[in-house]
Amino acid sequence: MMRRTAPGFLSGALLGAVLAALALLAAEAIGPAVPAAEVAAGLDALRTWVAVNLGHSLGPFAVVLALFAFNLIRLEGLLAGDPGEQQVVKLDQLSDVWVQLFIGIGVIFTAVGMRSALLTALGDGSDALADSAGSILKRLVDGGILLALTTTIVGAIGGYLMRLVKTLCVGAALHTFYNDRAGAETRELIETARRLEQRLTEEGAA
Repeated sequence: MMRRTAPGFLSGALLGAVLAALALLAAEAIGPAVPAAEVAAGLDALRTWVAVNLGHSLGPFAVVLALFAFNLIRLEGLLAGDPGEQQVVKLDQLSDVWVQLFIGIGVIFTAVGMRSALLTALGDGSDALADSAGSILKRLVDGGILLALTTTIVGAIGGYLMRLVKTLCVGAALHTFYNDRAGAETRELIETARRLEQRLTEEGAA
């Protein structure tokens, strides 16, 4: 019973993270519409932070994380029963694809943020040479350098955490499943040889 508690808890925690990301995305889209001034100010600050540091990458991150969670829950349910090898392999490979895609989103938005920041900072080349270092730095920040750095961090850390969650949830079950499938053919050959030996023994005795 305890063996199923930890994976179930981790799946629930992952699903909670997905819902939290979706909630942040919704908050950015619709804005704070709450009566309490302090709560509204807090949501506004959070929405501003998300807009500056994650921008439009929050949506793809949340979608991929949701697909990963759904895939992992399905894989965990299959391994609890007697699944077919093709189903398990498909879901196992898909979970790795979602992890790589999550990291890839971070890389893509890193490039997008860097390009936007450089274009904003340089602007007109003649003016850029005359600007001070502080002015250029401000242009970089306004242009999206924070987006580039934050999406790199989120993509990398998120990818490693997704791998960790997969290992904790279904790692042992997947290892057992693949070992059983790998040894099935060998066990079948051994059983066939045993039956043949028994038959030859019976014919010799007769």
